[in-house]
Amino acid sequence: MTKDSATYHKLITAAADCFAEKGFNATSVREIALRAGISQGAMYTYFRSKDELISAIVLEEQKSALNAQNESFSGSFLERICSLVSSCISDVGYPATHRLWVEIIAESARNTSLGNTFISSDIAMRHGIGNIIRQGIESGEFRKNLVVEETTIVIFAIIDGLIARKAINKDFSPHKDLSTFSDVLRHLLT
Repeated sequence: MTKDSATYHKLITAAADCFAEKGFNATSVREIALRAGISQGAMYTYFRSKDELISAIVLEEQKSALNAQNESFSGSFLERICSLVSSCISDVGYPATHRLWVEIIAESARNTSLGNTFISSDIAMRHGIGNIIRQGIESGEFRKNLVVEETTIVIFAIIDGLIARKAINKDFSPHKDLSTFSDVLRHLLT
């Protein structure tokens, strides 16, 4: 019953698909188990509730984001941040989709437990971006008077807003539709 097991990932993926299609409240545990190809009883050995599944999806998102932030990168710190932000908007991450991420944000506003998981995960992901910004400040690439915490909040607000736009318009692309996207981030950081 580890987080690395194939069944765990089947359940996460099945739940993410069901939640994205129908929303949290309209999705039953039975539907998730059926889509994952396991019994409901077996599902309960991994997750006691839909809330635990939703939290697990948020934590998998966090894991994906932190892995991306820790990958080696050759280029400027601005290029690295632009790449990470663009990737978050275009690809979101395992196992979420754009529609699901919007659903998670909405559910986090209603559900205190999930909200706490979301906030904790947001802090961890912003900390990773904050470290890149700090390196950019130390190298002289970014302005010295940046308030890193506030800057990461603005960057993540941009990410979440553009993920919502992508959820509504699947053809939306920061590269195609926002020719000045890098300039906006450059202006924010330099």
